[in-house]
Amino acid sequence: MKKIAFIAVNDTAPWGGSEELWAQTALRMAQMGYTIGASVKGWKTKPAKIAELEQSQISVTYRNSDRNKLDKAAFFLHRGKQFYQWLDRFRPDLALISQSANCDGLLWMEACAQRDIPYAVVSHVAAENHWIPDSSAARLAQAFAQAKQSFFVSQDNIDLTAKQIGANIPNASVIRSPYNVSRHAAPLWLPTEKGFKLACVGRMHPTSKGQDLILEVMRLEKWRDRPLTVTFFGEGEHKESLKRLADLWNLENVKFGQFTSDVESIWENHHALILPSRYEGGPLVTVEAMLCGRPCIVTNLALNKECIQDNVNGFLIKAPIAELVDEALERAWQQRENWYELGKAAAVKVRQVIPADPISVFTKKIVNLLN
Repeated sequence: MKKIAFIAVNDTAPWGGSEELWAQTALRMAQMGYTIGASVKGWKTKPAKIAELEQSQISVTYRNSDRNKLDKAAFFLHRGKQFYQWLDRFRPDLALISQSANCDGLLWMEACAQRDIPYAVVSHVAAENHWIPDSSAARLAQAFAQAKQSFFVSQDNIDLTAKQIGANIPNASVIRSPYNVSRHAAPLWLPTEKGFKLACVGRMHPTSKGQDLILEVMRLEKWRDRPLTVTFFGEGEHKESLKRLADLWNLENVKFGQFTSDVESIWENHHALILPSRYEGGPLVTVEAMLCGRPCIVTNLALNKECIQDNVNGFLIKAPIAELVDEALERAWQQRENWYELGKAAAVKVRQVIPADPISVFTKKIVNLLN
């Protein structure tokens, strides 16, 4: 049986939505009998999902783990060449490079090309405010061109990446990530007599998710006077700063909920999603809210563009600017009595865009590349 290397390039957090696609695919293909090896960053605390991979007889190799300063200096000097020796030992028939953004797997692509190892790439995010420097752009264009397939989680991310590197990306296609609610999710609609409740679900990271923009808007007098609240759900290194800002501005219309892995329970108690992201790939929170029949007030980018028809099954924020967040929220407020019907339309649309089993779809694509 053929061998597949899954290479997770993510230096920002031990686990996130971008890991679910490659990790679940690795598990699925191991169950099919393929020999699977994985290269991941070594964190002080091993993510539970990585332990699950190891229990499934997947060989996991850790990078950047327990290194002293001398080792780290050598790594950056030699571009981590010692890590690429793993490719020589494992010698896969195909390497799948999962990069958290659209450029951080470049060195792994080049390492595969140098060894004549066929590879495919998955890119999870592209950002307008993070352009690829000239020193890397031409190399990245060549690396994408040499890939068997370049997968992106939205068409918008393909277009933005091509713009940033100044080159078309041959063999580029869209792939969807797995979600964390039932395909048949249908939480009951919460009565609105006591007010309307929005949820902001996502990592507490204003640089990407724009939670600060929500606080700016809810600070306005008109929103203080209306029966509308926003509850934040998520963890992250900026959570306490956001709490302090809400206290500083005395925002009684803003709350912070407890972390929960039961996403459907959030939508049992809230009417709509608000998330003014500054950049995205394929935001699962949008998919999950829509599957649960909740309209979304989100930025007009990435997967949001493909799922949401403005004022019909949700509301698009033209750009991540406080004034435009307010504008979209105002339009939503004027249609608040129609949110239930908009949510029903959202539930229909998202099931047309997102497959029932994204892992099965992706697995078939990987098998086709192998063959």
